[in-house]
Amino acid sequence: MKIDGHTHTQYCPHGSGDDVQLMIEKAIELGFDEYHITEHTPVPSSFQNALKPDEAVASLSMSENDVDDYIKQMYKVRDRYKDRIRIKIGFEYDYLPSDSKWFKQFLKEYGKYCDTGLLSVHYLEGIGGWHCIDYKAEDTLYGLVNYYGSTEAFQLAYYDTVKQSILDDMGPFKPTRIGHMTLCNKFMQFLNCEDTEKIINKQIEVLKLVKEKNYILDYNTAGLFKEYCGETYPPKHVVEIANTLNIQLMYGSDSHGVKDIGRGYEDYVSTVK
Repeated sequence: MKIDGHTHTQYCPHGSGDDVQLMIEKAIELGFDEYHITEHTPVPSSFQNALKPDEAVASLSMSENDVDDYIKQMYKVRDRYKDRIRIKIGFEYDYLPSDSKWFKQFLKEYGKYCDTGLLSVHYLEGIGGWHCIDYKAEDTLYGLVNYYGSTEAFQLAYYDTVKQSILDDMGPFKPTRIGHMTLCNKFMQFLNCEDTEKIINKQIEVLKLVKEKNYILDYNTAGLFKEYCGETYPPKHVVEIANTLNIQLMYGSDSHGVKDIGRGYEDYVSTVK
């Protein structure tokens, strides 16, 4: 079965604005059998006030006021295409250690309407507040690498937060698929990221937790097309370790527009399948 497990919609403020129906039409054209709609969850207003730089706030995620409409509209889309492709609906949960209680309440309210989802880390505490690790290379260097003292220390802090997201008890509707496990490498060429012994050991710690919890991994191909990355999340050496642990990986294009649908699927086939 050909599945895309990670896609976004017109509700994403940092996306292309392409209507989800156009993206689904493209997926059908490319022969996908199943399509997961996983829009970013909103984030609490208290967190928005703590995010740096200020300009990043506008590109965060959908408003809380849009969530009900998102659910209703995606249900309509699923019904419209039910005879052509299987559609699952959910969220990419942007884990925030400082707002775990807020997300538990969100899951309690909306989890029952979802049949898919991802658990992802996009934000770390840094200089002056919280910073999005994949917003801009310059901001990641200034706000996070400088805060932690080195690129390696920034990466280790990221993986520790991924571990925390796995361990956090968020109730029965918590997603069990880890989104882009190595997203801290998005700007790897700009930041001179290396897979040091400490980094690899930390990645193994994450994978062992994934296995222990019987979670699965997002095999996210978006990094292949990013200026400073050029590799999947996770890269091949992490996939090899995951395979030895019998951890399942699911292809995710992380599409934010029609042009992204199906990108890198051949890499998934050759590396994972």
